[in-house]
Amino acid sequence: MASEWRRQINAWLQEHMLAVSSVGSIFSTFMLLIGTLGNWYADESWAPSTILDIIGDWAIWVLILGILLLALSSYYLWLTRYYMERFEEIISTNSKKEFQKNWTEIEQIARYQLPSEYKKRVSEARKKFGLR
Repeated sequence: MASEWRRQINAWLQEHMLAVSSVGSIFSTFMLLIGTLGNWYADESWAPSTILDIIGDWAIWVLILGILLLALSSYYLWLTRYYMERFEEIISTNSKKEFQKNWTEIEQIARYQLPSEYKKRVSEARKKFGLR
């Protein structure tokens, strides 16, 4: 039961990793900002006092969690964009020899890193070059 649930979450994340990491980066940047304001600028007139009153003494933990989440979500955002760019670079070749040379890499990227639409594009490229 737990492994099935985990598999479904992983499949959903694979399909939506670009959106999830983008939203995570935005949210963690907000947490970083609130944590910084709560720790060093809480007495300023321009600080959001309502939010800082709710957080209270937890501002340092919001700051730490914001830093960690920003690092993690930014990494996944960069990684997803890297895989998309690498996929486009490989798939745009007109050389069958070049495509075959990068065949394993493009298959792994499409299967394990990117949404399912990329698998369809690999199969179309395979037909284009007459591969099985």
